[in-house]
Amino acid sequence: MLNREKHDANYEDLYAASRHLLDDETGESINPLLADALTKIKAASSHLHVDQEYHIDKNPFASLVDRASDLVQWSVYHGLATLKGPVDLKIVSDVMQHTSETNVFSLNHDLLIEAQANAAGINVLDGFGEPNGDTRIFNGGWRLEERVVRLLKLHGSINWFLYRFVEWDQFARVDGDPYHARDAAGKLVDPLHVLPRFLTGTTVKEQAYGIPPFGDLFATFRALLSRHCTLICSGYGWGDKGINTRLRQWLRDAKENRIVILHHGPEERVAHTRMWWARWNDYRTAGKVVFIPKWLSECTLDDLNRYFDP
Repeated sequence: MLNREKHDANYEDLYAASRHLLDDETGESINPLLADALTKIKAASSHLHVDQEYHIDKNPFASLVDRASDLVQWSVYHGLATLKGPVDLKIVSDVMQHTSETNVFSLNHDLLIEAQANAAGINVLDGFGEPNGDTRIFNGGWRLEERVVRLLKLHGSINWFLYRFVEWDQFARVDGDPYHARDAAGKLVDPLHVLPRFLTGTTVKEQAYGIPPFGDLFATFRALLSRHCTLICSGYGWGDKGINTRLRQWLRDAKENRIVILHHGPEERVAHTRMWWARWNDYRTAGKVVFIPKWLSECTLDDLNRYFDP
């Protein structure tokens, strides 16, 4: 399967495609352009769903597609859960220690930034509260009035789960076994979904940007951006429409707002991405974009210090 750019479809493309098929099949979001493709896919996969069990709307095909998207999520989870630890991320903890306030916005689901901060003895506010047994319940406690270190994982994390607590259902972070976690009273808490809460899919992520916990994360993202005039970016592919739209708006909010891009490669590669196409030269001329031909891991504090807000 090839995507629009004639590249092999990646896991994000496959997940998004499966969710579009599922939404159309269940009537959640009808797309008439999918009708012929859906008919062909049903026929080609009939041996996998005809007369099989179901868990959605008495519809074996919809259930198959739902499980296919789960398979993508599990593949991502197991690929990230086995990572040994941060490599060449010392600059992240150096910046946290050097500045009076640091706001890190990450689209990654892994735990490498947290591990780097912990190794350096840095307390990071991630939106989760004090320990409640084995869990920390999401409370959006960002302490916006203070100068602290914050981490906003805008696409979720492999250790976030929706749990059923005694009084209510809440998203929580768990650093141990998520399926045998206990609350402060020592009672087992059940995850309402066995999959951790992180977002996948090139075109379906934004459907979750307005609902908990992501709605709170994005509102805080906007609030924090509005207080600063420089955003340093590294490793972002510039393909997320929801993120790009918000960044363009922020660039327009104030004349001094700018994005510093760290990219060890040709500048043209960034200029031709979805975010910057047909805009790059104008932004560069206006001083809204600064290009540094290095990855974040290759930078020192001297490289970045000039871009920090006072």
